Amino acid sequence: MLQPIVELDRLVSFSSQPHAVAIDGDLLYVSSRATRRIDVIDRNAWQKWDELDAPGMPWGMTYARGELIATCGEGTDDLRRIRRYASDEGWQHSFIPCPDDTGSHLAVHDGRILLGQWYNQVVLELDDDGAILRRYEVPHGLAGVAIDGDKAFLLTTDDEDDGDYWITRLDLMTGVCDDVALVPFHARGLAWDEEQFWTNHREADRTVRFRLPS
Repeated sequence: MLQPIVELDRLVSFSSQPHAVAIDGDLLYVSSRATRRIDVIDRNAWQKWDELDAPGMPWGMTYARGELIATCGEGTDDLRRIRRYASDEGWQHSFIPCPDDTGSHLAVHDGRILLGQWYNQVVLELDDDGAILRRYEVPHGLAGVAIDGDKAFLLTTDDEDDGDYWITRLDLMTGVCDDVALVPFHARGLAWDEEQFWTNHREADRTVRFRLPS
C-alpha cells in the first residue's frame, strides 16, 4: 500500500488558484489560474518579490539554462506554446508549438524539454524546434513533472476531480514507471529543489513543500 507524501510546509498562496511551480535557487515561481500571472517568491522568507505577465495562461513551468520556460495557453483558443523568459530580456517572441496543440507541465533533462500531455498520458522529449525525439508512455494523467538525475517524478491521477493523486517515478533511461507515493489532495505542478519537492493544492490556495515517504 502506498504511503502518503510527508508535508514539510503548507504556505498561503499570494494569488488564488496556484497552478504551475518552478524553482531558481531561492526564488519560487508560481502561476495563478485566477490571475493568469506568475508570482515571484523568496521561498525562504516566503515573501513576494515580483509578478510577471505572461503571453497566456502559464499551464506549466520549469527553470533551466538561466531561463524560465513556460507552457502558455494563448488566445481564445488556448493555443499551447512553449515560451522562454529571461529577466534581462523578457519573453522571447519565438516559441515551440506543443505537438497536437496539447501539453502543460514540463521540465528539462539533459538540455531537452520534457513535455507532459495530461490526457494522452505521455511525456514527450522535444528538440528546440518541437520535434518529438522520444515518447514515454505513463500509466496516468499528468499534473506535474520534476527531474532528479535520470528520473522524472510525475504528479499523476486517473480522475482529476474525484480520484487519487500519486507521485509516479519514470526512469528516463529505461522508460519504466512506478507509483511511489500517494498525494492526499488534488495537486497541480511539481518542482524539485535538490532536497525536497514543491507542489500546489490549488483549491485550498496553498503551496506545499514535501518529501517522499521513507
